[in-house]
Amino acid sequence: MPFLSELELRHVPGGDTWKVAKPLQYRDRRRRLVVVPIGYRTDLASVPRIAWRIVPRDHGPARRPAVVHDYIYTNQTHRFSKAQADRMFYEALLEEGVSKPLAWLMYAAVRLGGRGNWSA
Repeated sequence: MPFLSELELRHVPGGDTWKVAKPLQYRDRRRRLVVVPIGYRTDLASVPRIAWRIVPRDHGPARRPAVVHDYIYTNQTHRFSKAQADRMFYEALLEEGVSKPLAWLMYAAVRLGGRGNWSA
């Protein structure tokens, strides 16, 4: 199983963000390890309100992939390219049991819409 740990989050009062309460470890198919540290803040899946009927922000199986993807975007931009980060997100969604059509929609959304959040 690619996720080596469970996701434990604590809600940050007064906002739509959560803090990681226990390190989240993920190893992708190429055996690259990503460790999201305690204290990292995430908004989970950054889904526009208009799309919440299709993909809820707090879609259970997408939570761990979303946290890893957020972390790579904000903290490991020199370790992975945007394309690699987005592909890792897609693969993690499938590994977590998200259907292929929904995983593809979420992948397409980050490929197209994630550019504004990518800082190389």
